[in-house]
Amino acid sequence: MEAMLMKAQLRWCGHVVRMEDDRLPKAVFYSQLSKGARTVGGQHLRYKDVLKRHITASGIPPDSWEKAAHNRNEWRSTVHSRVNEFEKARLETLDSNRLQRKTRPKPTYNYTYNGRGELFCNPCNRTFATKLGFASHIRAHRRRSPTSP
Repeated sequence: MEAMLMKAQLRWCGHVVRMEDDRLPKAVFYSQLSKGARTVGGQHLRYKDVLKRHITASGIPPDSWEKAAHNRNEWRSTVHSRVNEFEKARLETLDSNRLQRKTRPKPTYNYTYNGRGELFCNPCNRTFATKLGFASHIRAHRRRSPTSP
């Protein structure tokens, strides 16, 4: 889905670049607001932000993409090949990450019980009702300091 959206956006932007300067889509694409401020906090991505992300992710040089877009046939073939390369690399990364997760050894836990038969953590003496809660707590200890149990 991401590759399809990327390809469609890049093709559309190439179309807009080739338009005559007096066309409304091109005027809007290249315009900027002279007034106004963005709100404090995390901003919503603008169309240009996403376009720049797609151009760099597909390996097209960001400083010369407009020049390349003027030749329609070349632009279409470039977009098609670069997006396919992006998708292939993305899938390879997903496969390698999946393989890493599957070959990682399963964690083992030494369940410790107190005198009342409740699960408890030795370092902090916290008790647990379930093994799942105990295992989650032990993982948190390991994340904080690798030398913990």
